[in-house]
Amino acid sequence: MKKTKRTFTLLLSASLALSLMPAASAAPLTSYSNPWISSASNDVVKPLKKAWTLQTDSSDAIAMGNLIVYSAKGKLRAVNAATGREQWNAAYTKASELAVGENALYFVDAKGQLVGLNAKTGKSLWKTKTGIDPKNGQASLTLANGMLYAGGSHVLKAYSPSSGKQVWKQETQSDWAAWVSGVYDGVLVVSATVSGALTAEHYYGYDPKTGKPLWELGGSHGMVLDHRKGHVYMRDTWPMPDTTYAARLDKVNVKTGKIAASYDYVTVLDGMYQQAEEVIVDGDSVYIAMEKYPKDSIDGYSSVLYRYAIDQDPAKQKPKTYEDRGIFLAGPYMDRFFVQNGLELQAVRFDGKMTRTYDMPDNPVSRLDLIGTGAYVGLSDGKFYLVDIPSGKTLGSIDAGGRVYGQTLSAGGMIIVQSEGRMIAVKRPATLKP
Repeated sequence: MKKTKRTFTLLLSASLALSLMPAASAAPLTSYSNPWISSASNDVVKPLKKAWTLQTDSSDAIAMGNLIVYSAKGKLRAVNAATGREQWNAAYTKASELAVGENALYFVDAKGQLVGLNAKTGKSLWKTKTGIDPKNGQASLTLANGMLYAGGSHVLKAYSPSSGKQVWKQETQSDWAAWVSGVYDGVLVVSATVSGALTAEHYYGYDPKTGKPLWELGGSHGMVLDHRKGHVYMRDTWPMPDTTYAARLDKVNVKTGKIAASYDYVTVLDGMYQQAEEVIVDGDSVYIAMEKYPKDSIDGYSSVLYRYAIDQDPAKQKPKTYEDRGIFLAGPYMDRFFVQNGLELQAVRFDGKMTRTYDMPDNPVSRLDLIGTGAYVGLSDGKFYLVDIPSGKTLGSIDAGGRVYGQTLSAGGMIIVQSEGRMIAVKRPATLKP
């Protein structure tokens, strides 16, 4: 007892002595504990049984009915989604995205050929030389309104899906492949990257049947966010050093390519640095997701989501705001949006009635896909989770084995996860609607 008391006294004296020592003599920092990471909560989430697993060349497989089409060992292959059994393979290396038609599959291959395949058998329907050099990813393909549009460096071409015959050809100003946004009110709307003093994304309007140029929209714009009443809505991405707003949305007349109206959202101190992270148009609302900034500072903190009415002057509106909820990931979807709050995945309802924290470990979200009533979540630790959005229940987990994920697919009653050279299929839980 006396020994214990003496030991305590010595330790206390040593502690007092250390506390009085100058700060310069403090020991180096040799330990770190991340305050954001708590004990893993996935021990209550059951692992799902894998139905099948396949090796792939890339994570860009697509679903066609009950088939999954993907690339492996230098070939294009199709498997039954329910069983994983191969239905066909074709000796092509695709160089563009896959375009799906009625019982047909189209793509530009590594030789620059436009190829049409029977989707059920994989047999060639036709193939056409395009003259497009697909090196460095310079090949695009889109099926829109019954026409195939293939893009390459300085060229855009239209083809008949039934025969593969070229319908028209137009030169473009871009070293990169042009991308078709869609056909709106009888106008083919296309974007292309143009390099000059600045790299910009220009938009063009064409007659989809003849290829006749109709208009060019200069400046620089992001993707088409909405189409309504003869107009398309796009975010203006042209850098303007004197901007005092976080985002600008341009309303463009589809027939003429002229800007009918511009809407500036969220007043900031310096629009070059305090830009919105996301601009979303959904229904009659415009959503602006960004960091939250003090009035007189360019340093942001926390996060905020603004909700405005579309086609109304933002300066004359009082937007609905959702502050300090976390970093915006996705939405609006099923009357809520999804955020990373700290290291937790949460869903926030727009009516304010519920903020749902999903049952999974505290890790950064690497992939989030919202399909039907399900949220499909890949975390940076290689674990993948299936969540029922209406109930908020995490239904199961998959050890995907990778940190980067492709698009989640739902086909043949299965969920297919793509992760770093693998496809993993599990049976879709009955509560999840496709």
